[in-house]
Amino acid sequence: MKTANRPQNSMTRNALTALQEAVAQVVAEHRRDGRPLAIWQDGKAMLVAPGKPAVVRETPATYLTSRKGRKSTRP
Repeated sequence: MKTANRPQNSMTRNALTALQEAVAQVVAEHRRDGRPLAIWQDGKAMLVAPGKPAVVRETPATYLTSRKGRKSTRP
């Protein structure tokens, strides 16, 4: 999973690492058990056969992060 080139605090790094490890574990379990893996790709849900090698990559999304006109929730 690629992230923007900005500094990350330790909690963010730990969360991303935990997420990547969890996904790898789920993929391995599905392959081992011979079950198809449900993924979201190109705006659609799809099943990937367990024997079929699939390269699943997340396409980066563009988000607007402007705070104009919004009230901050910080104290």
